[in-house]
Amino acid sequence: MSIPSDPRAFLYRDALDPETATKLTADALSRAEDGELYLQYRKTEAFGFDDGRLKTASFDTQSGFGLRAVSGETTAFAHANEITPAAIRRAAETMALIDPAKQAKAAPPKGNNRHLYT
Repeated sequence: MSIPSDPRAFLYRDALDPETATKLTADALSRAEDGELYLQYRKTEAFGFDDGRLKTASFDTQSGFGLRAVSGETTAFAHANEITPAAIRRAAETMALIDPAKQAKAAPPKGNNRHLYT
């Protein structure tokens, strides 16, 4: 496994670069007094040995982001498991609800016909 020389390469992929992330975050938090975008990317490998023989092996990748906005005594949170501009834009729609002057209501979640379990 080769490790990139720039650690930002783990987070900024799929058309998301630092400038785009900064702009999306600024737009999302424009109505808030404070807030942040938190990016996470983690890879893990594990090997289990018994009497010197490999018994189990696993590899896991986890990534995602959290967006938090604070306005007065109100705090809004949004998160997703994919780090893409589209996902951050969807999270920004939730952040728009933090402006008390607008008295906005959240839209109902989008429905789908995807069966997750059989």
